[in-house]
Amino acid sequence: MLQSFDYLDEVLATQHRHEVNTLPAYYASELLEVLGYQPDQAAEALARAMRACAALGMPVALNFRRTYCCYQGQMNEDWQLTPLAGYFLVINCDPSHPAVASAQLHILRKYRSL
Repeated sequence: MLQSFDYLDEVLATQHRHEVNTLPAYYASELLEVLGYQPDQAAEALARAMRACAALGMPVALNFRRTYCCYQGQMNEDWQLTPLAGYFLVINCDPSHPAVASAQLHILRKYRSL
């Protein structure tokens, strides 16, 4: 007798949604460049973003993936970020930078009506 595995479609759909939500969408260096940061200025914002992710019980290793890029003959550390990690990074940057404040307001307006 064959068993029905109807629940498998739901399990696979849930897994697919999870994988899509944890795909890297940004490089930290590119996002920070748009925000007007130099690579050495962003270490604290990146650390705070990772702590926020961990505090919520989100897997840091899935949202922040260390990578290395060669730029002008030097190997530099970079991070691949999921959309969630990118959000955490933007909101943990210094809002006294006009581009950061603008990005934070844009995110707020996009997801909340003001």
